[in-house]
Amino acid sequence: MELAAAHDTDSDPGVAAVSKWITSDNRIEAIGRGIRTAIDWVIDGARTQRFSLEQVEQSEKLYLGNRVEHEVLHELGLVKSPQGIDTVIAGHEVDIKFSLKTNWMIPPEGVNHICMLISADDDSAVFSVGVFRAAAAFLNAPNRDGKRSIKREAANNAVRWLAKDARLAENFLLHLDAEVRTAILNEKSGQARVTQAFRLVLERPISTVALDTLAVQRDPSKRARDARKALANEGIQVLCGRWESDQATLRRLGLPQLGREEWISTRRS
Repeated sequence: MELAAAHDTDSDPGVAAVSKWITSDNRIEAIGRGIRTAIDWVIDGARTQRFSLEQVEQSEKLYLGNRVEHEVLHELGLVKSPQGIDTVIAGHEVDIKFSLKTNWMIPPEGVNHICMLISADDDSAVFSVGVFRAAAAFLNAPNRDGKRSIKREAANNAVRWLAKDARLAENFLLHLDAEVRTAILNEKSGQARVTQAFRLVLERPISTVALDTLAVQRDPSKRARDARKALANEGIQVLCGRWESDQATLRRLGLPQLGREEWISTRRS
């Protein structure tokens, strides 16, 4: 391809150095955590009971890119640059660009700089990360704001993809069967919704973000503990990743190990 010949990512020492840094020390997973946190923050289920970006106002969606940048910098332990470029990685200035699709926009100050390109699809629970030198030859003409999209051939051939469709932590409520989700959300109280979720959705991790949304308050752990007591009489045990005794039970049952802020329910054996 002509574009690949015009700029070989393998021969660009800056792209190589930044790529090596990003793919070390589980940083791809950290980027995924940042994306998950940013999407959940914009959905804001604890206040709104929303569970999907489709329910979010367009004006709120516009802030998602900034939030992803903020959370990724935090997860990677990077410092926001006071200049126009977002941060410095392995001695190279790097601009962080996020898109729910693949329409990243490069501002004038980003031309010829290295970009970390991030995309995510919450419906499919995947995300991708690539590194790209935004050479002018790879960019389309500027729009009215002076920003330039990446040519399709460049996205296919001039980006060094470090992760393609990597697993994004699942949005629990979004990925439920619609009838099950309706049965849960139709419960009148926050406690009833949390209890119903553990009752109807067994052996599937539930994050505190999902519990926040169901409870419509910032005390999901109490709701989960109360559900644990209520469901014990039904032969359902509710387990949490923060307790080693529960993790031991999960190992014994062959269920997935949980993060500290995740819960799961299963029939007692």
